[in-house]
This record gives sequence, structure tokens and C-alpha cells, in this order.
Amino acid sequence: MRYAIGVDAGGTHLRVALVDEKGNLLRKEARVVGPSRDPQLFFEQINKLIKEVAGSSLSKLAGIGLGLPGICNQREGIIHQLPHYPTWKDVPVIEWMRQKFSCPVVFDNDANMAALGEKWKGATQKFSSFIMLTLGTGIGGGLFLDNKLWRGEEGFAGEVGHMVVEKNGRQCACGNRGCWEMYASAGAIPKGTTAENLSKEADQGSPTAKKFWEEFGNYLGLGIANLANITGVEHFVIGGGIAGAFSHLIEPAKSVIQHSTYGRLAEKIVLLPTALKGDAALLGSSFCVLNSKA
Repeated sequence: MRYAIGVDAGGTHLRVALVDEKGNLLRKEARVVGPSRDPQLFFEQINKLIKEVAGSSLSKLAGIGLGLPGICNQREGIIHQLPHYPTWKDVPVIEWMRQKFSCPVVFDNDANMAALGEKWKGATQKFSSFIMLTLGTGIGGGLFLDNKLWRGEEGFAGEVGHMVVEKNGRQCACGNRGCWEMYASAGAIPKGTTAENLSKEADQGSPTAKKFWEEFGNYLGLGIANLANITGVEHFVIGGGIAGAFSHLIEPAKSVIQHSTYGRLAEKIVLLPTALKGDAALLGSSFCVLNSKA
């Protein structure tokens, strides 16, 4: 049996798991990312958690897979930039990891890893094309087209959260205004509450919470409609921390999609909740290690 370490490093949480070649998560730990956004300190935190989770299996690993929330240039082994970590500029991920571990190390954008996880063990095993959307601190996008990930020339593909949906709209961490993720991710949650609380309030019939999710879902649907019109993709998987509110988002999103795409395409678009929840990127990262064709 072969084993891999999968890492899912988001804007808020850091998750690490030991995974076998059948896709079983044997051990898993999570941490809240601390206030520091210094890249070297961040990777020290990752390395410490990897060693903790791997334990006695560390010397036997097939490799380590990292899912990171930024522009990942696999060819050069660097992260060009990361909107929610403003001090990250051309961070040499592979070089730093090889200084600490002797096993192979691979990395990719966390939404790409989540897409691979869903394809391997989740909701999209039968689909040749789909788009994975991770609604968390921002919106990540994994474009799985014709049975392979589309990364772009240098890893810039899939930054769907930075589509502009409101000209001169809300200020985004990327420096632009009106980005999609400012209206359909945690960036849209009012201060002083959480997506979980708003979901519970909507379940209890709160008009304010219901109105919030309706607006949120409308913006979600607008972005999905844009992506469908561009790619022709019919299946969209909704993951990330806000996916728990899927039942409140689905109908308003569908309504906008129906009016914003060609009728024949609109009829075929399917919105699916993630089957793997918070484990999608962990499994995808491990898949990249355990399968040479990833």
C-alpha cells in the first residue's frame, strides 16, 4: 500500500491528511491560519503539521501534495501571488519543501486540487467536464475540461472569483473592484455574523437572512451563467465553507441562470453540492502524488 500526504491551505484554515492509494483518509488534522501572512512562517506551520500527521509513515511516503490558494506556476515551482496573502510574491514552494522533505512534492491551486478530489472520489466521477467552485474566503475555480484540468499558460486559469460582476463595486483584496467573490463568498457576509448563523436563521424563517441568501444566490447564479456561456460546461460543483448553505442558494442561483444563458444550455445546467465537503482538496492533492497521470 502506498501513502501520500495531502495539504489543503486556504485563506483561513490549514488541513493536512494521510491518505492511502484507495482514497482512505487515515489521519487528519486542521489548524486555523494564524494572523501572520509571512510565507516562510506559513510554510513552517505546514511542515510541522505534515510531520505530525505523517508520524512514523514519513519515511515511507510516496510524496506530498499541496493545494494552495494562489497563482501556482508548476513549471517554475513558484506561487506568483495570492490575493489574501499580500506579501506572497514569487514564493519558491518546491525549493522550500525540498529543503525539508526528501520525498516528491507536487502543488497546485487549492480549487484545482478540490476538482481532482471530486473527480477521483466525489460527485463528478462520471463527468468529462465540470467546474469546481470553492466558496470560502474567496471563490476558487477548478476548470476540468475534456478529462483534464485547464491551468492556463502559467497557472492563471480558474481565478473565477475575480470576474467583475459590478463595475466600481466593492473593494477586493486583489486591488480591483466589483469582483465576483465580494458578492458570493465570505467576503459578502456581514461583519458580526457567519454563514452558518445566517443559514440557521434562514431555516428559522428570518426575513433578513432569507433576503441575504437570495441576493447571494443571485450573484452566484450570475457568475455561473457567465462561466457556462464561456465554456459550455453543464455541471458545477459547489464546495468550500459556504457550501453548507447550498439549500438556500440553489433556487435563486438557478433563477438567474435561466435568464442569463441560452435556453437549451440553461435546461442542462446542474448545480451539485460537493460530495467530499472539506476533504476534496486533501484527496485531490493526494491523487496528484499517487497517480502519475494527474
